[in-house]
Amino acid sequence: MTDIAQAPADLPTIAPDCVSLDELAAARRQSWAAQSTRGLEVLRFREGLVALDHPDLEKGASFKRRLDDVGIVSGKIRDDWNRMLVTTEGAHRHHLRTPLAALFRGSQVNKLKRAIRAIVDQVLDEIPDPTAVDFMRDVAWKIPPRVYCHLVSAPIEDAPLVARLSDSTLAPILTADVSRRQESIDAFNATCDFVRDHLDQRRRQGDLDDDFTSLMIRQQQEGLQTEEELIFEGAALLQASVDNTVHQIGLTFGTLLEESSRWQSVREQEKMIPPAVEEVMRMRPRFGTIFRYAVRDTELEGAAVPADSWVFVSVRSANRDETMFNDPDMFRLDRRIGRALQFGAGPYNCLGQTLARLELHEVLRAVRERFPAIALTGEWTRHDSNAVTETTRLHVAL
Repeated sequence: MTDIAQAPADLPTIAPDCVSLDELAAARRQSWAAQSTRGLEVLRFREGLVALDHPDLEKGASFKRRLDDVGIVSGKIRDDWNRMLVTTEGAHRHHLRTPLAALFRGSQVNKLKRAIRAIVDQVLDEIPDPTAVDFMRDVAWKIPPRVYCHLVSAPIEDAPLVARLSDSTLAPILTADVSRRQESIDAFNATCDFVRDHLDQRRRQGDLDDDFTSLMIRQQQEGLQTEEELIFEGAALLQASVDNTVHQIGLTFGTLLEESSRWQSVREQEKMIPPAVEEVMRMRPRFGTIFRYAVRDTELEGAAVPADSWVFVSVRSANRDETMFNDPDMFRLDRRIGRALQFGAGPYNCLGQTLARLELHEVLRAVRERFPAIALTGEWTRHDSNAVTETTRLHVAL
């Protein structure tokens, strides 16, 4: 049982930008939640799932807040963002989410396994010097963009552009980097142009198949969405399928290689790949915090949550919750983790999580088979913001 009857005044206080695992742990051991100047901070796993699935706590406003924080507050660019899936709620969100969900059905994604392995092998073949590999540049930033090109049947030569558009659009927003605001605006507009041109080209070809672009065009032909919604769907697919997966690939290899016993477990038994991926996402999630907006006065685990306030779920803290995980600071492959908190819950769960896991599994499988002696050649460094973690250096020898 948690101390759910505490009033907000009795909760511990933490800084709104806290990234220290020690500080989060100290607050978590006092209570399931803390308070900060920005709102209620949920620190434990079970309560985090409750918050993410709470009917009175909405997600759309949270991305609008991210846009506000980076200074994208008005004009056509804000109007466009306000019509995207990530900012909408209710019936309109369901309308936009349904076609995208059809693309990411497990049966649809699982057909991609062989193609993704071929992409991974191609990327590994292109490494110029296996003894000195910048893993983020030479591997992580190449695989998801090429997978995207395969998904939509775009030329593989477009992959570097896809990588740049995804990073330039999302990174400034997720890290609240105001200095990159115009870069994000320009990349968003360029992404829509890229999607529009690709859709037009596929229509002219007239050879619709079972790739994502063909499925999207059929959705529009069947009246499931307008032309504008189709373009925004394609832009959302590009943004969501690249940036976050790139960084989780980096976090996965960094975590496994920083202690030789971890990689040894994967190297010796292929069946350890899925639990290794889940354990990395627990210990080193791409997202440090996910937050929600209270649309009305409500209650969360006994704490009053006023309307027009915010609830922040600390994924970093919840994933090390002692009431949920034995030895939470230890890397263990024998855990039974039901779900990855960073993929959300309920109507807001991440549509691309099956694809992300498939890419993580295949890159691990390929490196395990081809380069079992892979090792770090220097310090693995990361930048942790309250929102996300980015790998800044990951050099290896294959």
